[in-house]
Amino acid sequence: MSVVKALVHPTAYVGDGVKLGEGCRIEAYSKIFSGVELSGNVFVDFEAAIFGPTKIGEGTYVGSNCLIGHPRREELGSALKERAGGFSPRRAETVIGKKCVIRSGCIIYSGVKIGDGVEFGHNVLVREDVEIGEGSLVGTNSVIDGRCSIGRGGSIQTGAYISACSKIEDRSFLGPYCILLNDKYAAKKKAKLVGPTIKKGASIGGNAAIMAGVTVGEHSLVGASAVVTKDVPSRSIYVGVPAKLLKRVPEEWITSFRPRP
Repeated sequence: MSVVKALVHPTAYVGDGVKLGEGCRIEAYSKIFSGVELSGNVFVDFEAAIFGPTKIGEGTYVGSNCLIGHPRREELGSALKERAGGFSPRRAETVIGKKCVIRSGCIIYSGVKIGDGVEFGHNVLVREDVEIGEGSLVGTNSVIDGRCSIGRGGSIQTGAYISACSKIEDRSFLGPYCILLNDKYAAKKKAKLVGPTIKKGASIGGNAAIMAGVTVGEHSLVGASAVVTKDVPSRSIYVGVPAKLLKRVPEEWITSFRPRP
């Protein structure tokens, strides 16, 4: 363990090879395993667990009962083989940027990349190989499945579900409990999983459903509880079940979301 003026509670566990920057604080019963690097002034609250290889940027807060670097399915399988005398490959590195806020109960899998200034609510689940751009917000109880990309300065509200292989571009807004789906046939027929694409500055209303492979165009608006089965052109307002064009987005409307400093 490499420690430079860090405060580690006596009940916390810090493994071999862990690097703690100046001003780090590790609270009671937290566990920091080998291969973890914490930059200066990182605060790990009580009973959190961080698996390596993980890097966390300066000034980031990790809340109580968070789990960072959770092994993906194949890594768990390899770990079981290792116990039986097999070989376990190196885990994918998890990276969390500077001045992030990861509130209590969040689970972040291995291979996730999170930019600077990202803020999570409570109990957020982020699966493997997800990328989240700087300054984004992810609300409480949201789920982001594997291999998704979230752009800069976005806002994902409480309870949103983003299926695997979805793409959300910069400054997009996802309302509470909206869902992005990736299986066109709902497991009744073999099909490639293709998540929706939400283009730059688009907004999705609460409880709306965006079906597999659909693209919502730049600066468009999908109304609350709409079911979107076809592509939405840029600067359009779509509402209803199935969603249809209501009107064009007025020229004076602009997104209010910008990447936070």
